[in-house]
Amino acid sequence: MKTLFRNKKRIIIAVIILELVLLVLNAFRFNRNESYSFSQDDLLLENYNYETKAYDHISGFYAEHSTISEAYIVTPPMHLKKGIYNVAVTYESNADDNWHACYTTLDPCKDLSQNRTANLVYSDHVAMPGDRNVVTYDSWVRYGTDFEVRLGPDSSIEGDNIYVLAQGADITYLRGRTIIYETTKLFLAFLVITILLYLILIKKEETKRFFEGKALTFAVLLFTILFSSYPLLGKCLYFGDDIHYHLRRIAFMGDAILSGQFPVHILPGWDNGYGYAAGVGYGDLLLYPSAILVMLGFTIQASYKFFIVFINALTALVAYYSFGKIADDKKVGLASSVLFTLIGFRLHSVYSGATVGEFSAFTFLPLILLGLWEIYNKKDKNAYIKFALGVTLTLSCHVLSTFILALVIPLFCLVLIEKTFRKEVLISLFKALAAIVVLNLHFIVPLADYMISKDVKGNTVHGMLWNSGRDLVTFFSYFQASFFDTGGFLGLGLPFLAILSVVLGFIICGKFKDRTWAYTRLLILSLVFVFLSTNSMFYYILMQDAPVIYKLLGNMQFPWHFLNVSCAMTVFWFAITMGDVVKDGQKRIAGFVAMAIICVFCVIQGEALLKDVVTVANPITMYDDAELSGPMSAEFSMAGIDQSLIMSETDMVIRDDVGATASIIKKVGTTIYAQVDNPTDSTVVTEAPLWGYRYYAAKAGGKKLRAFRADSMKVAVEIPAGYSGKIKIWYREPWSWRLAEILSLAALIYVIRQLFLEKK
Repeated sequence: MKTLFRNKKRIIIAVIILELVLLVLNAFRFNRNESYSFSQDDLLLENYNYETKAYDHISGFYAEHSTISEAYIVTPPMHLKKGIYNVAVTYESNADDNWHACYTTLDPCKDLSQNRTANLVYSDHVAMPGDRNVVTYDSWVRYGTDFEVRLGPDSSIEGDNIYVLAQGADITYLRGRTIIYETTKLFLAFLVITILLYLILIKKEETKRFFEGKALTFAVLLFTILFSSYPLLGKCLYFGDDIHYHLRRIAFMGDAILSGQFPVHILPGWDNGYGYAAGVGYGDLLLYPSAILVMLGFTIQASYKFFIVFINALTALVAYYSFGKIADDKKVGLASSVLFTLIGFRLHSVYSGATVGEFSAFTFLPLILLGLWEIYNKKDKNAYIKFALGVTLTLSCHVLSTFILALVIPLFCLVLIEKTFRKEVLISLFKALAAIVVLNLHFIVPLADYMISKDVKGNTVHGMLWNSGRDLVTFFSYFQASFFDTGGFLGLGLPFLAILSVVLGFIICGKFKDRTWAYTRLLILSLVFVFLSTNSMFYYILMQDAPVIYKLLGNMQFPWHFLNVSCAMTVFWFAITMGDVVKDGQKRIAGFVAMAIICVFCVIQGEALLKDVVTVANPITMYDDAELSGPMSAEFSMAGIDQSLIMSETDMVIRDDVGATASIIKKVGTTIYAQVDNPTDSTVVTEAPLWGYRYYAAKAGGKKLRAFRADSMKVAVEIPAGYSGKIKIWYREPWSWRLAEILSLAALIYVIRQLFLEKK
């Protein structure tokens, strides 16, 4: 035994074997069959008795407040063990799709606290609209105890004038999904333990050397990540303007992967399973880890929280690396990371706006600045690669942010025109442009294909730009949201004023020396970006005198999108000036004090916003996708669709009554298997419950069938005369898209190889 523990590799092997055994035993622990079914006769009416201060129960399946005040329907108690359960309720109702007024959920019987604070189960309040008669949803039981399915009007005044007639409820234990979910959780825990043991026992000296002298760096980065993420520690999410749009993206990407799509172009669950082409026009790269978590059984809410923490960490690290290089000082890079990650507009985007694409793209602005900085200062022969990767990663998150970069970067080059036309700079810029095009062919080709063919609507926001920005005064202080349903707005904050003052002081006093004129022009350009974010007469003049330019700028939807660039430039100037200060031995301490003060101001203002998020914004839960599959038209929806079809036509449809039949056997994401019977002597057309985006295909018995877009804008398939059997309908990328993906992958391999060769 002593010999065993002297051999550290054997310890690791023994631990891994033990972990594997525990994983198998844990899987067997959840390997069971369990289901409950309740008919009308089993159901109960429940309401709170204010005299006895207890809940009364009588047999019943019809709830309406004029009959019994504050009544709703529940199933008899049932003992559920830990695991994931599917709940299906059948009913009739006159409610709309507002879950606040009429809903169903899985409730623990013995936790009578108002907000179920024991957190025994993760279960959404799922609406019971009158245009449906069946609602299904998944619930995550965290501790085995007695539960009941609650359905019917809300007990408050919101539930008045609503009736629910329940017909039954079925609860089914999802064995396979639970085993995968619980095994994944345990595996991840074991993975962390194994890595730590490996670093401590096998790589002790290397680990010690890596962390030596980095305690401050580690502490500051960890604080930055934790501070920017602490609103996620609660049971709920907090409502942000775009949160439901992006929760849909995470929820439905896994379904698309399971149906054979990769990369994902059509999100299957959108519009009650009809699909939505988000992946064609919205970069999904950073959402894949969260989508995989959903596929492994994690709740949508947990996967979204993971995404936020991941982006916060990535933002802090990219900023630390990039601004540290620009300042040529790691401590300045560290302070810049704090400032960039916690700057007001970014926190607003993460929580108040929930603009997932925008704040994800924000992450890579420092890398773009670093690439340009090194190109213009001839710091690195591979600077063009960093620049190209920064733009590529931005496009992989948000098209609109890339559009703004397409406006901003040429202005940057024009401002530094005397350097731009130097041979080495021009060559690097053209190499970067070529790399950007090839790296992004996988995205550009499908988007151009659908936009040219008008398969998607495109930008649907066409407001008055001069009225869609923000007043300048709102950029420097915190402002609560008008309707108190989200966190408020914070733009550049007080750090911008402090940094602007420092930069102006440097310019006036000639501190930048031979760089003064170039930096003066860059500062003016930076202030122009701030001005472009405001409500301004400038946009009105453009509309009147330059309508083509105005229409082009209209694609950015809201002028305050320029604040992303303004924030990045603010931190750029911070890195430049503080980098110069700390290089002066006599002023080094003063520089660190100035950096600390500016960062503290940033943290204080950020806390005002985050505090409002957790105290003012509406808390929401979104464990399952039941509340996400309804109709939602957006820029990548098809034009001219009738969204009423998504509820009225959920199976195969044959418009002409010719005696032919078609019905779905199985639907997996965007793939449908259907049974068709065409006894006639002519071709019959059947329509699938899928929007008719291009490149759907169909086959029967190994033979290709004609698939096309019907007048209803749905996918239609021609069934040959006399055919009876199964057909398959699925989404298939054209060869041109695959070729573009191969070229992009080859370019990515090349640029990564170049970066590794540079390090060697």
